[in-house]
Amino acid sequence: MRMGEYPPGPSRRQEGPCGGSPETPGRTDAAVGVREAELAALTSLGFSKPLLARLCAQADANGTSVEAELLCCGEVDEDAYYGAIARLLRLPFAETIDPSSVVDLPLLDTQLLHPLMLRIAHRHQPPQTAIVPEACRLADIAAVLSTLPLLGRDLVITTPSAIREAVWRAGADRRVRAATNRLFEEQPQYSARVVLAGHQGFFAGLWVATFVSALLVRPVILMLSLHIALSLTYFLSLSLRMAAMVLRTVPPSERSAVANPGPLPRYTVMVALYREADMAGQLIASLRRLDWPVSLLDIKLVCEVDDHATIAALKAEHPGPQFEIIEVPAHGPRTKPKALTYALSAARGELLAVYDAEDRPHPQQMREAHARFLAAPPELACLQAPLIISNAEASWLSALFSLEYSALFRGLLPMLGRIGLPLPLGGTSNHFRTDALREAGGWDPFNVTEDADLGLRLYRLGYRADVLHRQTLEEAPVEPAVWLAQRCRWFKGGCHL
Repeated sequence: MRMGEYPPGPSRRQEGPCGGSPETPGRTDAAVGVREAELAALTSLGFSKPLLARLCAQADANGTSVEAELLCCGEVDEDAYYGAIARLLRLPFAETIDPSSVVDLPLLDTQLLHPLMLRIAHRHQPPQTAIVPEACRLADIAAVLSTLPLLGRDLVITTPSAIREAVWRAGADRRVRAATNRLFEEQPQYSARVVLAGHQGFFAGLWVATFVSALLVRPVILMLSLHIALSLTYFLSLSLRMAAMVLRTVPPSERSAVANPGPLPRYTVMVALYREADMAGQLIASLRRLDWPVSLLDIKLVCEVDDHATIAALKAEHPGPQFEIIEVPAHGPRTKPKALTYALSAARGELLAVYDAEDRPHPQQMREAHARFLAAPPELACLQAPLIISNAEASWLSALFSLEYSALFRGLLPMLGRIGLPLPLGGTSNHFRTDALREAGGWDPFNVTEDADLGLRLYRLGYRADVLHRQTLEEAPVEPAVWLAQRCRWFKGGCHL
């Protein structure tokens, strides 16, 4: 076969690399045709039949393509793969794309979800179109180029990573402004950007004036009424926790549904990092232990653009094709919720989980969340995994922290979920239906207790939340100064940096 010619796909009566006839029971004729074209393309690129047979089995199990499994198996470099396709089609190959040559259009962000094609407007030469050809369409592309050879002058082969990198940088300013302002502009009643509205200030002033007047006129009655009100509030809060403790004495039922035998959905995992270079190795190792097909994982490591140490540490780990490092432009407020909302536009999964850098989630936590979402009605938008303190014996402070987390995540939150009340979500290990999260507006960039705020917002929009059984391990602060800074941030809520 001469270079540039494309081999015909195997006939239905030939034995394919998947073993036996390519006709798989339960597959439509169209699906069989796509699989045949895909296998013919990969065979022409030099991949062996045993490798393709193994990838076929994984693709059938995961509901993906053989090409997707190949690029995620760790045995093929993305640049080398698409470079070989470029040589086969006799087209130029671009490892990188200059972001300044990409025009920021409204539909540009679609290439973050499905990077297939990007228009490149060169300054001193005619424009080109960068494409990411799929293996199942290589025969069609080769046939078109053979018929219309001049078309090849305007085409260049590139990689999905190169397109995403160029799109991220080309639309960074627009995207970060949208992440910062969208919730306030579209749903201002849910935003913490304005801490005190005019009518709130009026009633606050009225309450203060009334309190001072009563203190001057009837101080004894005022103090007695205040004492009764505070005591009643404390008693109600204590009663809620006592009820959670009583219900906790009943052995909790394993409410995880039976695992779905069908293909799993794509799962996005988001981790916001800032000055976490020393945690890079542990984080990557923890995420690699997740029990989920690599071809269906979309892991976003969200960093500030000027946090060079963390970005370098993550890249040094060579995380793999399922990971993507996202650099958030320096634009205030520089908070975790703004970083997560910035990355939300590129979330490709039907389900989405949020972790912190120091977290060590149970490997099967995502399996349990998927089973619960599958068995629940669409109104269940969020599941909170329990947080367990792993260094409870390090100091008296971490021991108290462990007791507090145990009461909250094993007692109070499960009770609130069972009776249908809103959950003040923890700061990590939240699992969402991505569509519901987007409908709610994502996280509030101006609220540093972003997950508690989001839990209440989802409830106000008609959704509900519940808890999982499988835990996430994390470490508690052991120094009073670190603990105090954390508590101040939790109680402050709003942020105006």
